Amino acid sequence: MAKPRARKHPDLILLQLFEHEGSGFTYLSPEDFDYAADHFMLPAVKYAEADVSDPEQRRELAYDFLWRYFQKPNAKGYFRENVRWIAAAATREKFAPEAAAGRMPRVVVIARKSGEAGGIVIRDAQEYLDHPGWPLALIIGKPQNGGGAAHFFATREAYEKAGASKPTQEIWLPQIVYRLYAETPSVVMGLPKPGKKGEMGVECMALAFGERASLVERKIN
Repeated sequence: MAKPRARKHPDLILLQLFEHEGSGFTYLSPEDFDYAADHFMLPAVKYAEADVSDPEQRRELAYDFLWRYFQKPNAKGYFRENVRWIAAAATREKFAPEAAAGRMPRVVVIARKSGEAGGIVIRDAQEYLDHPGWPLALIIGKPQNGGGAAHFFATREAYEKAGASKPTQEIWLPQIVYRLYAETPSVVMGLPKPGKKGEMGVECMALAFGERASLVERKIN
């Protein structure tokens, strides 16, 4: 039996800014992940006059910028790509021992801690490998483009309620996925795609993270 391949990078980092909203960022290889993390870390270390070889200083820098983003996500200067870099840097510092051992989590969630103490937690999101049959996260984007804005659903009922609602400019991917599929893996990504005759469609891709999962099209009567 072949040994499992050592994992040095996450496939997906989910930033859950609020209960139902945030971002989902994909990383296709260890090189892609390190490239993203270094895009934040190297300028940040230089700006802060920190020691790039000091793990504690790197960790403090990454966590500080991550906390600033969670406090003011709409502040000027934050855009999809540099938030993706910050997420990669914070995750790399958090799971440095696991990455060195080839056990980096496949899916990572970054979210606010519950309770009055506040703060942020960066954790291994094993629940995304269990595939309950509906999308726990719907991400606007595709893996090759690094991901984008995301909607989160803790229960099937919450997902079905959103899916059965009327699409708006802010929320449209849940409605499309719900119309197309009766069962999905835990993460589905979608991106608008114009047709040959000018009509608009959506290109969808489901992520199974190497685990068994079903993608069942909905029967249309």
